[in-house]
Amino acid sequence: MCKTMSQLDPRLNDWESPRLAILFAVLFLCGAFPSRLFAADDNKPGQKAAVSAKAVEAELPRPEDIAMQTADNVQLTATYYRGGKGKESIPVVLLHGWKHDRTDYTKYFAPYLQSKGFAVIVPDLRGHGDSKRLKTLHGKDETLDAITLAPNQFNLMVTQDMKAVKDFLWEKNNAGELNLDKLCVVGAEMGASIALEFAWYDAMGYDQGASEYGSLKLGRFVKALVLISPETAFKGISIRHAVQNPAVRNDISVLILVGNGDNKALSEAKRVYSVFERDRAKPDPEKKADQQTLFFTPLETKLQGANLLTDKNLKVEEIITVFLNLRLVKSDAAKTWFWKERKLPHQ
Repeated sequence: MCKTMSQLDPRLNDWESPRLAILFAVLFLCGAFPSRLFAADDNKPGQKAAVSAKAVEAELPRPEDIAMQTADNVQLTATYYRGGKGKESIPVVLLHGWKHDRTDYTKYFAPYLQSKGFAVIVPDLRGHGDSKRLKTLHGKDETLDAITLAPNQFNLMVTQDMKAVKDFLWEKNNAGELNLDKLCVVGAEMGASIALEFAWYDAMGYDQGASEYGSLKLGRFVKALVLISPETAFKGISIRHAVQNPAVRNDISVLILVGNGDNKALSEAKRVYSVFERDRAKPDPEKKADQQTLFFTPLETKLQGANLLTDKNLKVEEIITVFLNLRLVKSDAAKTWFWKERKLPHQ
């Protein structure tokens, strides 16, 4: 049997009680954020909550649209939401699905995460949204389109697009705006495949081929993955790389979310879960829930991918927030991932 967020109460089983699993996740969240629970009084329900939400929103830094250029000259556009905790801000990258774009997250989920203190960046991957311009060596621009992208372009989303995103976060780390050593990547469908492959690329130390250079840390920044409706393979990107690397297979915390009303999507998500489950230590019911590193949460819906965030009854954003706090704030391991100025070789 697979385990889910219901490990918070070991008596629950995720296939039999997905709604209860969600309920326990929400209850845990309420314990972590009591101000949310008691925001309104009995006489005027919701009034203080609305005022409080507006006050928080007014205090948040405004999101910034940023331009980045990859090493192979693709012009990327992303939206950056500065975190509210300085060096303690946890960076979260949100990756859209195929033929989607960053607006899947910028309308609600990215601002929601920012309101919880996270630093969030939402890129349009090449061929999508506002990231379709490729500057050629001959000075003539080409247009990349998601539908006609060559297979190698999906791998370049990892080694070029995501590396540019990482480099941007590296600079923000050194500016004291976030802690790169607590990096989380959230991906939906295609984005889940990119997230997994990027976790492998990060564990390998990117182009340097090693995660450390003497005393300098060059990789293994990814500490958590949220995979929404993941597949074992997409457009030539397979889960194989990720699970062959011990750092990804054993160490990175993983939350898998999927709508259980689509048998194909559910089956794929289960396969991804089972690959990670093989080498993970089985959760001990007698130990703290924050020692669990692998979670599977099927949701009562036919929706998949980023569309899961559109049904507020599913409370997907709260489940993800619980996971992030559990693994990147409250866990014993998280307490060892200190902020540090990051330098590159030869600097």
